[in-house]
Amino acid sequence: MMRNAGSKRSKCERSKLTVALSFDFDAESYWIGTAKMDLPAAVSRGTYGATEGVPRILQLLAKYELPATFFVPGYTADRHPDVVRAIADAGHEIGHHGYLHEPPNLLKPDEERTMIERGIEALERVVGNRPRGYRSPSGELSQTTYSLLAEYGFDYDSSQFGADRPYWVEDKGVRTNLVEIPIAVELTDSCHFMFLFHPIVLPGLSAPSKVEEIWRGDFDGAYAEGRNGCFLLTMHPQIIGRHHRLQMVERLIRHILAHDDVWFARMSEIADDFRKREGAR
Repeated sequence: MMRNAGSKRSKCERSKLTVALSFDFDAESYWIGTAKMDLPAAVSRGTYGATEGVPRILQLLAKYELPATFFVPGYTADRHPDVVRAIADAGHEIGHHGYLHEPPNLLKPDEERTMIERGIEALERVVGNRPRGYRSPSGELSQTTYSLLAEYGFDYDSSQFGADRPYWVEDKGVRTNLVEIPIAVELTDSCHFMFLFHPIVLPGLSAPSKVEEIWRGDFDGAYAEGRNGCFLLTMHPQIIGRHHRLQMVERLIRHILAHDDVWFARMSEIADDFRKREGAR
């Protein structure tokens, strides 16, 4: 049984801090779809996430009986169905992350609709469940994203940066019934570790000790503050799945587990808890 599943401390209001471990399982889709680098060496960097990163991550999560949320592009599900099914079979949540890692802010409305539909269809086909949550593949949204998410029945989004705790999504000044579970640049592995020279230059390759200091400090601050906070890490199997980086994540997990009243939760659980506390329309 996963830690906190169904326990008496499985709700935010009974805990001092909520912790969400999230993984964007892009695999090859980032390199083909966003970076436009359909070349063997570049694409193989994404393959590493499927062949090495995900198995190591699942092993680590199982070791500590922790739940997680994986945001998966439809292309990844189609290309690596057994890996995606292994994630779902381990009890982790599968969220929507585009089809071919398309930046929604660069799509026309009909193209974005097609992307959302293709992603839903692929995930349903592979794992048998419709995704409840969405995370933009690009860290940005279009002017029509939220109306499309509402139309297709999503419960939450995780693409904004506006707070350290969940809040209601506002679309064109109107409050929606979508819950936002915000991310943070500082708590995203790619911002620290990813090396790129195309389409943009990212020097990356930070020492894990530097990132561990940042992430641990942010957790400690959020834990001390309380206030229904949510400590949310955004990680990528092809990046965080390297041995030295995943060892850092394990050290951080052990640090977090040394604290009382911490709720490790899937992101759909966080959205449900927020909606229950704040009242859905």
